[in-house]
Amino acid sequence: MGTIMKYVRYGKTASFVSVLAFGAMTLGEKNRWKLGGVTQELSDKMVKAAFDAGINLYDTADVYDEGDSEIMLGKSLKPYRDQVMIATKVRGRTGNGINESGLSRHHMSIAIRKSLERLDTKWIDIYQYHGWDLHGEFDEFLSTMEHFVDSGYVIYPAVSNFTAWQMATLQAMAVERGYARYESAQMNYSLLNRDIEHEVLPLMKYWSMTLLSWSPLHGGVLTGKYRRGEKPASGTRMGDRGFFFPYFDEVHGWDIVDEVRNIAQEQGCTMSQAALAWIVSKGHVAIIGARNMEQLQENLESINVNLKKEQIERLDKISENREIYPNWMVKRQNGDRNFEILS
Repeated sequence: MGTIMKYVRYGKTASFVSVLAFGAMTLGEKNRWKLGGVTQELSDKMVKAAFDAGINLYDTADVYDEGDSEIMLGKSLKPYRDQVMIATKVRGRTGNGINESGLSRHHMSIAIRKSLERLDTKWIDIYQYHGWDLHGEFDEFLSTMEHFVDSGYVIYPAVSNFTAWQMATLQAMAVERGYARYESAQMNYSLLNRDIEHEVLPLMKYWSMTLLSWSPLHGGVLTGKYRRGEKPASGTRMGDRGFFFPYFDEVHGWDIVDEVRNIAQEQGCTMSQAALAWIVSKGHVAIIGARNMEQLQENLESINVNLKKEQIERLDKISENREIYPNWMVKRQNGDRNFEILS
Protein backbone atom coordinates (compact mmCIF):
# COMPACT_ATOMS: atom_id res chain seq x y z
CA MET A 1 0.00 0.00 0.00
CA GLY A 2 1.30 3.45 -0.87
CA THR A 3 1.87 6.05 1.82
CA ILE A 4 -0.01 9.34 1.57
CA MET A 5 1.71 11.63 4.04
CA LYS A 6 -0.15 14.18 6.14
CA TYR A 7 1.25 17.50 7.29
CA VAL A 8 0.64 20.00 10.07
CA ARG A 9 1.56 23.65 10.38
CA TYR A 10 4.81 24.08 12.27
CA GLY A 11 4.05 26.30 15.26
CA LYS A 12 2.83 29.71 14.12
CA THR A 13 5.09 29.70 11.07
CA ALA A 14 4.19 29.35 7.41
CA SER A 15 6.13 26.07 7.24
CA PHE A 16 4.61 22.60 7.37
CA VAL A 17 6.03 19.36 8.76
CA SER A 18 5.03 15.75 8.14
CA VAL A 19 3.12 14.07 10.99
CA LEU A 20 5.74 11.32 10.91
CA ALA A 21 9.31 12.51 11.43
CA PHE A 22 12.44 10.45 10.88
CA GLY A 23 14.39 9.88 14.10
CA ALA A 24 18.12 9.38 13.55
CA MET A 25 19.01 8.06 17.00
CA THR A 26 19.58 4.58 15.53
CA LEU A 27 22.23 5.84 13.08
CA GLY A 28 25.83 5.04 13.93
CA GLU A 29 27.88 1.91 14.42
CA LYS A 30 29.26 2.72 17.89
CA ASN A 31 25.77 1.87 19.20
CA ARG A 32 26.68 2.51 22.85
CA TRP A 33 23.02 2.94 23.79
CA LYS A 34 21.97 -0.33 22.09
CA LEU A 35 19.60 1.51 19.77
CA GLY A 36 20.41 0.36 16.28
CA GLY A 37 23.94 0.38 14.92
CA VAL A 38 22.71 1.49 11.49
CA THR A 39 25.44 1.77 8.85
CA GLN A 40 25.82 4.61 6.33
CA GLU A 41 24.58 2.38 3.51
CA LEU A 42 21.44 1.46 5.42
CA SER A 43 20.98 5.07 6.53
CA ASP A 44 20.97 6.18 2.89
CA LYS A 45 18.31 3.60 2.04
CA MET A 46 16.10 4.46 5.02
CA VAL A 47 16.32 8.21 4.49
CA LYS A 48 15.44 7.80 0.80
CA ALA A 49 12.44 5.61 1.72
CA ALA A 50 11.32 8.18 4.29
CA PHE A 51 11.74 11.06 1.84
CA ASP A 52 9.89 9.17 -0.89
CA ALA A 53 7.05 8.55 1.60
CA GLY A 54 6.72 12.31 2.16
CA ILE A 55 8.65 12.78 5.41
CA ASN A 56 10.24 16.23 5.46
CA LEU A 57 11.40 16.43 9.11
CA TYR A 58 14.56 14.63 10.27
CA ASP A 59 15.62 14.71 13.92
CA THR A 60 19.01 14.04 15.50
CA ALA A 61 21.26 15.39 18.29
CA ASP A 62 24.92 16.17 18.77
CA VAL A 63 25.23 13.37 21.36
CA TYR A 64 23.67 10.58 19.28
CA ASP A 65 26.38 8.00 18.63
CA GLU A 66 28.96 10.58 19.71
CA GLY A 67 28.14 12.82 16.76
CA ASP A 68 28.14 10.10 14.10
CA SER A 69 24.35 10.29 13.77
CA GLU A 70 24.64 13.89 12.55
CA ILE A 71 27.43 12.96 10.13
CA MET A 72 25.48 10.08 8.65
CA LEU A 73 22.19 11.95 8.48
CA GLY A 74 23.88 14.87 6.74
CA LYS A 75 25.31 12.57 4.10
CA SER A 76 22.01 10.75 3.58
CA LEU A 77 20.07 14.01 3.25
CA LYS A 78 22.52 15.71 0.88
CA PRO A 79 20.37 15.09 -2.26
CA TYR A 80 17.26 16.50 -0.55
CA ARG A 81 18.66 19.26 1.67
CA ASP A 82 16.52 22.17 0.42
CA GLN A 83 13.33 20.08 0.59
CA VAL A 84 13.63 18.94 4.19
CA MET A 85 13.92 20.34 7.70
CA ILE A 86 16.74 19.11 9.92
CA ALA A 87 16.31 19.27 13.68
CA THR A 88 19.19 18.75 16.07
CA LYS A 89 19.88 19.49 19.72
CA VAL A 90 22.35 21.01 22.14
CA ARG A 91 22.89 20.51 25.88
CA GLY A 92 24.28 17.00 26.33
CA ARG A 93 27.86 16.15 27.28
CA THR A 94 30.16 16.12 24.25
CA GLY A 95 33.50 15.79 26.05
CA ASN A 96 35.15 15.42 29.45
CA GLY A 97 35.73 19.10 30.14
CA ILE A 98 33.62 20.85 32.76
CA ASN A 99 32.18 23.21 30.12
CA GLU A 100 31.52 20.55 27.47
CA SER A 101 27.83 20.31 28.33
CA GLY A 102 24.95 22.59 29.25
CA LEU A 103 23.49 25.74 27.75
CA SER A 104 26.27 28.24 28.33
CA ARG A 105 27.10 30.61 25.48
CA HIS A 106 30.54 28.99 25.43
CA HIS A 107 29.29 25.42 24.97
CA MET A 108 26.42 26.31 22.63
CA SER A 109 28.70 28.36 20.35
CA ILE A 110 31.13 25.47 19.98
CA ALA A 111 28.36 22.87 19.70
CA ILE A 112 26.50 24.58 16.87
CA ARG A 113 29.66 24.98 14.79
CA LYS A 114 30.44 21.29 15.21
CA SER A 115 26.84 20.28 14.40
CA LEU A 116 26.91 22.38 11.24
CA GLU A 117 30.20 20.73 10.23
CA ARG A 118 28.97 17.21 10.95
CA LEU A 119 25.66 17.75 9.16
CA ASP A 120 27.55 19.45 6.31
CA THR A 121 24.97 22.22 6.13
CA LYS A 122 25.00 26.00 6.41
CA TRP A 123 21.91 26.15 8.59
CA ILE A 124 19.86 24.15 11.07
CA ASP A 125 16.11 24.37 10.55
CA ILE A 126 15.10 23.51 14.13
CA TYR A 127 17.66 23.91 16.92
CA GLN A 128 16.47 22.47 20.21
CA TYR A 129 17.68 22.83 23.77
CA HIS A 130 17.99 19.13 24.66
CA GLY A 131 16.94 19.80 28.23
CA TRP A 132 17.11 22.30 31.05
CA ASP A 133 20.46 23.46 32.43
CA LEU A 134 20.19 23.73 36.20
CA HIS A 135 23.37 25.84 36.30
CA GLY A 136 22.36 28.27 33.56
CA GLU A 137 20.35 31.46 33.30
CA PHE A 138 17.53 32.28 30.89
CA ASP A 139 19.33 35.39 29.67
CA GLU A 140 22.43 33.52 28.56
CA PHE A 141 20.95 30.72 26.50
CA LEU A 142 18.06 32.86 25.23
CA SER A 143 20.38 35.57 23.89
CA THR A 144 22.75 32.95 22.49
CA MET A 145 19.96 31.27 20.53
CA GLU A 146 18.82 34.66 19.20
CA HIS A 147 22.39 35.33 18.05
CA PHE A 148 22.29 32.05 16.11
CA VAL A 149 19.02 33.12 14.46
CA ASP A 150 20.39 36.55 13.57
CA SER A 151 23.54 34.93 12.15
CA GLY A 152 21.54 32.61 9.89
CA TYR A 153 22.68 29.44 11.65
CA VAL A 154 19.21 28.64 12.98
CA ILE A 155 15.79 29.16 11.43
CA TYR A 156 13.49 28.05 14.26
CA PRO A 157 14.45 27.75 17.96
CA ALA A 158 12.80 24.95 19.95
CA VAL A 159 12.96 23.08 23.24
CA SER A 160 12.98 19.48 24.44
CA ASN A 161 12.31 17.96 27.87
CA PHE A 162 11.34 21.30 29.44
CA THR A 163 8.79 21.74 32.21
CA ALA A 164 5.79 23.97 31.64
CA TRP A 165 7.12 26.83 33.79
CA GLN A 166 10.48 26.75 32.00
CA MET A 167 8.79 26.78 28.61
CA ALA A 168 6.35 29.53 29.59
CA THR A 169 9.08 31.78 30.98
CA LEU A 170 11.31 31.26 27.96
CA GLN A 171 8.54 31.95 25.45
CA ALA A 172 7.29 35.03 27.29
CA MET A 173 10.80 36.49 27.51
CA ALA A 174 11.43 35.80 23.82
CA VAL A 175 8.20 37.48 22.73
CA GLU A 176 8.70 40.43 25.09
CA ARG A 177 12.18 41.06 23.70
CA GLY A 178 11.14 40.66 20.08
CA TYR A 179 13.21 37.49 19.71
CA ALA A 180 12.29 34.53 17.54
CA ARG A 181 9.50 32.42 19.03
CA TYR A 182 10.05 28.85 20.16
CA GLU A 183 7.87 26.92 17.74
CA SER A 184 7.98 23.34 19.03
CA ALA A 185 8.73 21.13 21.99
CA GLN A 186 10.07 17.61 21.67
CA MET A 187 8.67 15.63 24.58
CA ASN A 188 8.11 12.02 25.54
CA TYR A 189 4.47 11.27 24.73
CA SER A 190 2.73 8.00 24.07
CA LEU A 191 -0.20 5.92 25.24
CA LEU A 192 2.03 4.83 28.14
CA ASN A 193 3.00 8.36 29.15
CA ARG A 194 0.52 11.21 28.85
CA ASP A 195 2.03 13.26 31.69
CA ILE A 196 2.49 16.36 29.53
CA GLU A 197 -1.29 16.67 29.22
CA HIS A 198 -1.37 18.06 32.78
CA GLU A 199 0.51 21.32 32.12
CA VAL A 200 2.80 21.20 29.07
CA LEU A 201 0.27 20.51 26.32
CA PRO A 202 -2.20 23.21 27.48
CA LEU A 203 0.70 25.68 27.48
CA MET A 204 1.79 24.58 24.01
CA LYS A 205 -1.76 24.97 22.73
CA TYR A 206 -1.89 28.50 24.18
CA TRP A 207 1.36 29.42 22.41
CA SER A 208 0.49 27.49 19.20
CA MET A 209 3.54 25.25 19.52
CA THR A 210 3.93 21.92 17.75
CA LEU A 211 4.51 18.74 19.73
CA LEU A 212 7.23 16.43 18.44
CA SER A 213 6.74 13.14 20.28
CA TRP A 214 9.91 11.20 21.05
CA SER A 215 9.62 7.46 21.70
CA PRO A 216 5.96 7.31 20.61
CA LEU A 217 6.19 3.50 20.85
CA HIS A 218 7.65 3.84 24.34
CA GLY A 219 10.93 2.12 23.69
CA GLY A 220 9.22 -0.72 21.84
CA VAL A 221 6.78 -1.65 24.62
CA LEU A 222 3.84 -0.64 22.42
CA THR A 223 5.06 -2.88 19.59
CA GLY A 224 4.07 -5.99 21.56
CA LYS A 225 7.60 -7.39 21.77
CA TYR A 226 7.44 -7.38 25.58
CA ARG A 227 4.85 -9.20 27.68
CA ARG A 228 3.34 -8.76 31.10
CA GLY A 229 5.27 -10.70 33.74
CA GLU A 230 8.05 -11.74 31.37
CA LYS A 231 11.64 -10.60 31.64
CA PRO A 232 12.77 -8.79 28.45
CA ALA A 233 14.90 -11.09 26.31
CA SER A 234 18.58 -10.43 25.81
CA GLY A 235 19.28 -8.74 22.50
CA THR A 236 16.34 -6.40 22.92
CA ARG A 237 16.84 -2.81 24.04
CA MET A 238 15.13 -3.33 27.39
CA GLY A 239 16.69 -6.74 27.93
CA ASP A 240 20.20 -5.36 27.45
CA ARG A 241 19.46 -2.40 29.73
CA GLY A 242 17.82 -4.47 32.43
CA PHE A 243 15.00 -1.97 32.92
CA PHE A 244 12.25 -0.24 30.97
CA PHE A 245 12.97 3.24 29.63
CA PRO A 246 11.06 5.46 29.17
CA TYR A 247 9.49 4.55 32.49
CA PHE A 248 5.83 3.65 32.75
CA ASP A 249 3.34 2.32 35.28
CA GLU A 250 3.95 -1.42 35.00
CA VAL A 251 0.81 -2.19 37.03
CA HIS A 252 -1.66 -0.41 34.74
CA GLY A 253 0.54 -0.08 31.65
CA TRP A 254 0.13 -3.65 30.47
CA ASP A 255 -3.65 -3.13 30.32
CA ILE A 256 -2.97 -0.33 27.84
CA VAL A 257 -0.69 -2.60 25.83
CA ASP A 258 -3.44 -5.24 25.73
CA GLU A 259 -5.97 -2.70 24.43
CA VAL A 260 -3.57 -1.58 21.71
CA ARG A 261 -3.23 -5.26 20.74
CA ASN A 262 -7.03 -5.62 20.58
CA ILE A 263 -7.47 -2.54 18.40
CA ALA A 264 -4.61 -3.57 16.11
CA GLN A 265 -6.37 -6.90 15.54
CA GLU A 266 -9.63 -5.09 14.77
CA GLN A 267 -7.87 -2.79 12.32
CA GLY A 268 -5.81 -5.53 10.71
CA CYS A 269 -2.63 -3.58 11.43
CA THR A 270 0.33 -3.98 13.77
CA MET A 271 0.42 -2.67 17.33
CA SER A 272 3.08 -0.14 16.32
CA GLN A 273 0.85 1.25 13.61
CA ALA A 274 -2.15 1.52 15.95
CA ALA A 275 -0.10 3.34 18.61
CA LEU A 276 1.36 5.77 16.06
CA ALA A 277 -2.05 6.36 14.49
CA TRP A 278 -3.39 7.38 17.91
CA ILE A 279 -0.76 10.14 18.23
CA VAL A 280 -1.37 11.36 14.69
CA SER A 281 -5.12 11.44 15.38
CA LYS A 282 -4.37 14.08 18.03
CA GLY A 283 -2.65 16.34 15.51
CA HIS A 284 0.85 15.73 16.87
CA VAL A 285 4.08 14.68 15.16
CA ALA A 286 5.46 11.21 15.94
CA ILE A 287 9.21 10.71 15.59
CA ILE A 288 9.80 7.21 14.25
CA GLY A 289 13.10 5.38 14.50
CA ALA A 290 14.10 2.07 12.98
CA ARG A 291 16.92 -0.47 13.03
CA ASN A 292 16.12 -1.86 9.60
CA MET A 293 14.02 -1.29 6.51
CA GLU A 294 11.25 -3.61 7.71
CA GLN A 295 10.69 -1.57 10.88
CA LEU A 296 10.77 1.67 8.91
CA GLN A 297 8.23 0.45 6.35
CA GLU A 298 5.95 -0.79 9.13
CA ASN A 299 6.04 2.60 10.83
CA LEU A 300 5.51 4.47 7.57
CA GLU A 301 2.38 2.43 6.88
CA SER A 302 0.85 3.73 10.12
CA ILE A 303 -0.19 6.82 8.17
CA ASN A 304 -2.75 4.64 6.38
CA VAL A 305 -4.40 3.45 9.61
CA ASN A 306 -7.58 5.39 10.30
CA LEU A 307 -8.72 4.60 13.80
CA LYS A 308 -12.46 4.72 14.38
CA LYS A 309 -13.78 7.31 16.81
CA GLU A 310 -14.83 4.52 19.16
CA GLN A 311 -11.32 3.01 19.08
CA ILE A 312 -9.69 6.37 19.84
CA GLU A 313 -12.09 6.83 22.75
CA ARG A 314 -11.18 3.38 24.12
CA LEU A 315 -7.48 4.19 23.95
CA ASP A 316 -8.11 7.61 25.50
CA LYS A 317 -10.05 6.11 28.38
CA ILE A 318 -7.72 3.26 29.29
CA SER A 319 -4.62 5.49 29.17
CA GLU A 320 -6.03 8.69 30.69
CA ASN A 321 -4.23 10.37 33.57
CA ARG A 322 -5.67 10.99 36.98
CA GLU A 323 -6.37 14.72 37.02
CA ILE A 324 -4.01 16.54 39.34
CA TYR A 325 -4.47 19.61 41.53
CA PRO A 326 -5.01 22.48 40.81
CA ASN A 327 -6.39 21.37 37.44
CA TRP A 328 -9.43 19.66 38.93
CA MET A 329 -10.12 22.72 41.08
CA VAL A 330 -9.92 25.05 38.08
CA LYS A 331 -12.35 22.84 36.17
CA ARG A 332 -14.71 22.74 39.16
CA GLN A 333 -14.63 26.50 39.65
CA ASN A 334 -15.28 27.16 35.98
CA GLY A 335 -18.19 24.75 35.74
CA ASP A 336 -20.65 27.21 37.26
CA ARG A 337 -21.69 28.83 33.98
CA ASN A 338 -24.60 26.70 32.89
CA PHE A 339 -25.56 28.92 29.99
CA GLU A 340 -24.41 29.13 26.40
CA ILE A 341 -21.52 31.49 25.73
CA LEU A 342 -21.53 32.55 22.08
CA SER A 343 -18.05 34.10 21.98
